[in-house]
Amino acid sequence: MKKQIRVGNVGYNGQEPKGGITYKVVAGAEKGDIVGPTANPGEVERPAAGKPFVGELVTLERDGVGSVHRGEVTIARRTGAITPGFTELATDGTGGVQAAASAGTGTRCHVIATDADSVAFYIL
Repeated sequence: MKKQIRVGNVGYNGQEPKGGITYKVVAGAEKGDIVGPTANPGEVERPAAGKPFVGELVTLERDGVGSVHRGEVTIARRTGAITPGFTELATDGTGGVQAAASAGTGTRCHVIATDADSVAFYIL
């Protein structure tokens, strides 16, 4: 039985936490992007560079809703150097991530590893 996730007065379309939380997705975000919240509750977008994020957009339906996973190992495109370990990451403006400009401005993550093009991280 699916239960509706509620945060305050906002419900998230009856999704179970294991299946991700369903959000309305602003045009321009693509499956696989790292997405962040908009000013509208229950809505995510591909944010400008340097912003905190919610998680990875893993599904995107034709009706403009998609599920976002958080708290799992995620492989994302990266911009610049990211050191493995506990760190803050922010969006890079292209659907990927970069090191946060300063403490308190990103999303706290455990970076597991990096390679030439991507970073594997676990979102806390």
